[in-house]
Amino acid sequence: MAIRHALPVPARAVLALSLAPAVHALSTSADVPALSAGLAALLPLGLTLWFLASLGQILVGNPGIFLKKHGRRHAVTGLLYLAWILLGLADLALSARYAHGQEGSDDTGSALVPYLLYDVVLGVLGTALTLTAALEFQHKGVKNVASGTLDEHATVTHGEMIEHSFYQGLNLVQVIFIHAMALVPLSADGDDHAGYDRIRRENTFYHSTIHYHNLLPRLALLLAATAPWLLRDRFPINRFSDNYTKIDPKSTALVRLLYRIKKYQYVFYKHFLLHGLNITIALTGLALGSTRFFRLYWLLLNISYVMEFFLQTLVKKKFMAQSQLLWLQKVLMTAATLGTLPILARTNAGVALGSLAANFANRRHDLANTALVCALALGAAQVFAAP
Repeated sequence: MAIRHALPVPARAVLALSLAPAVHALSTSADVPALSAGLAALLPLGLTLWFLASLGQILVGNPGIFLKKHGRRHAVTGLLYLAWILLGLADLALSARYAHGQEGSDDTGSALVPYLLYDVVLGVLGTALTLTAALEFQHKGVKNVASGTLDEHATVTHGEMIEHSFYQGLNLVQVIFIHAMALVPLSADGDDHAGYDRIRRENTFYHSTIHYHNLLPRLALLLAATAPWLLRDRFPINRFSDNYTKIDPKSTALVRLLYRIKKYQYVFYKHFLLHGLNITIALTGLALGSTRFFRLYWLLLNISYVMEFFLQTLVKKKFMAQSQLLWLQKVLMTAATLGTLPILARTNAGVALGSLAANFANRRHDLANTALVCALALGAAQVFAAP
């Protein structure tokens, strides 16, 4: 199926308008690095708008989904969540520098809502959305061959909803940690982190890039942000791998492939974008929370968490076809993947790979593994710094 037939005309128009500045820059700009940064920023933003325009067309045609008595609290929370996401995207659109790919100097604060407040409310709404679903749609009798929502015949279970609330809570803890790092001075004269959100091309294991002033408070915040993993076993555990190792005769090869991709995305996210990023920030003092590339990344991450379940609800209610769900999931997965690239450029690959290796060697001990990786990184810094 061609893309132009898979998505409605309004969605294609939004995508074209969102990418128009990049197309214009491609034909007029001689500044290749600036142009590359602009394209890197605009493409995931354009795909996100494409996704939301397609979703919006479905919701505008079926407003009753938010008005039914059964599940009213969940529906109202969902409507507030969608409105809050749109507010965050509007904030990005109002940033004149965003389309030009400028970084560091655009750390000027939100045009609409302070970023810390916005992110806390987003995390609270995301967690409340999951818990209200678990409360109002029990689904305790639902049993699937595996977990997940990409198969049309599958239904979200109560355990999946409760498990999802754990990860929503993790998002909230991580973003508070990231904002807190900007409040910890990197020098005795109260360095405000200006310039520390640039891309670091040097290895953060080196002594020169680990900031030792106030290192202990930063490491304490890191361990506090990792501590919720001590509660992981108290939540249900559903494995993506069950969707392609336990063959469901009603499923398809495409759906099994998408679940395999989701499994790899989760492992990559956990060790590069969660533990790896947190360790990098704690050691180097990177301040990312107010940068435009982080704002888009964080919106995409949160949208991805919620839409996995919401899109299935639309299919179950016959508001959209399963084929539309799969197309929208592909668009969202592509946008979210592109949105991670500027974050990955700032995450030390060594600590991320160390976290991954520690996970395989010492499973379900995320707090201890994080402390170990930090200790190894600090030790390596001393070795490489030695004359």
